[in-house]
Amino acid sequence: MKQPDWSKLLKECVEFSSRLIQTPSMPRHEQQMSQLVAAEMRRLQLDEVWTDDVGNVSGRLFGQNRELGAIVLNSHLDHVDPGELNLWTTPPYEPTVRDDRLYGRGSCDMKGPLAVQVYSIAALKWLGRSPKRDVVFSGVVEEEIGGRGAQFWAQGLNYDVDLIVLGEPSSNQLSLGHRGIAQYWVKFSGKSVHASVPASGTNPNQALAKFLTRLDQMSRDLPGHAVLGRTTVAPTIIEVDTQSMNVTPAWVRVLLDFRTAAMSSLEIVDFVRAVAGDSPVVISDALSDDPEAPIRSDDQPIYGFYTDPKDADVERVRDLVGKGMGWRPALESYQFATDGRHFKSLGAPIIGYSPAEEHLAHTVDESISLEMIADSLRGHVELLGNF
Repeated sequence: MKQPDWSKLLKECVEFSSRLIQTPSMPRHEQQMSQLVAAEMRRLQLDEVWTDDVGNVSGRLFGQNRELGAIVLNSHLDHVDPGELNLWTTPPYEPTVRDDRLYGRGSCDMKGPLAVQVYSIAALKWLGRSPKRDVVFSGVVEEEIGGRGAQFWAQGLNYDVDLIVLGEPSSNQLSLGHRGIAQYWVKFSGKSVHASVPASGTNPNQALAKFLTRLDQMSRDLPGHAVLGRTTVAPTIIEVDTQSMNVTPAWVRVLLDFRTAAMSSLEIVDFVRAVAGDSPVVISDALSDDPEAPIRSDDQPIYGFYTDPKDADVERVRDLVGKGMGWRPALESYQFATDGRHFKSLGAPIIGYSPAEEHLAHTVDESISLEMIADSLRGHVELLGNF
C-alpha cells in the first residue's frame, strides 16, 4: 500500500501549525481562526467543510461505508492569554522552531495537535485511501472558558459517531478520561469594625485561616479513582466585602476547586462542613449562574469522562496507533479537564491522543516536539484508515 511522503507531510503540518499560532484566538474571538481552518480544509479538498451558528468549524472525509458511525477528531480553536510578554523568549504569536521544537502560544494547547488532526485526514485524501467510515474534524470554540462550542456541537449532532479522539496533550499516549470539576464558594461571616480596634469586632479572616490549615491536612485523605487519580482540592480566589484598607471585613469567602472522580456533590459538601468544624459557613455552587441556587443533592461521583481500558475499542485504537508509530502507547488519564466531559451523553468511546505534552499547556514558552508530531501523524493515519 502506498505510504505518504512523511517528511513532506510533517513539513506542511508544521507550516500550518505556524500559521495557526500567528492567528490569535482568545475565547469569543475565534472567528479568524475558524476561517483559517475552514480555508485549509477546503484547500486540502476534504469532501465537506462547514461552520455552525456559534463558530465551530467541521470538515469531513467520506468513508467506504457511510452507514457506520464516524470517527470524530476534536480540537478547540481558542487558547489562553499569553500573559507577560517579556517573559517569553520569543513573542508568543511569532512561531519559532529551535532544538527540533515549535514554540508559540497554542503550539501545545492546541494548534499543533489541531494541525496534526487536519493533516492526517489530508494524508488519506492525497493517497486516495478511503477510510472504512467517515472521518470528521471538529474544531470548537470557547473550550478554555467552559466549552460552549463543544456543548453546542454535541447537542446539535445529526450523524452517528463511533469514536471521539481528543487532540488535548497526551504525549502520544492514550488518555482515557479525567476527573470532574466541582467549585464551591465557602463564606465566613463576622462583625466589621475599624481596624484600629479589632477586638471589638469579629474578623472572619481568622476563621478562614483556620479553615485553610485544616483543609490542607484533611484533604490528604480524600478518596481517589483507580484510573483517573486522587481527589484534590485547591483554594483559588479569596474575596471580602470591603475595599477599605482600615476596616475588617464583614465577610470573607474562598473558592474551592475540587477535581474528583470518586466523590459526589453531597460528599464534597459534607467534607467542607467537616473542615469548617464549629465555624458557621454558607456554601454555594460557584459554577451556577444563580448565586442563591441550592447545592445539588447528587450522590453520584463527579467525573469528566471515563473510557474503560477494557473496552474493545480502546485496544483497537491502541493497536492501530501503535502500528503507525512503531511503538505501543500507554493507557493514561488527563490531570486537567477537557471538552470530553461534554461528549459523555453521545455514548461513543472518548480517547485522548496528541503529540503535545500536558505539562507544557498554558505555560510561557509553550512548545511541541517535531519528532512527536511526526510519530502522531503516522499513528493518526493508521487509525483513521483502518478503524
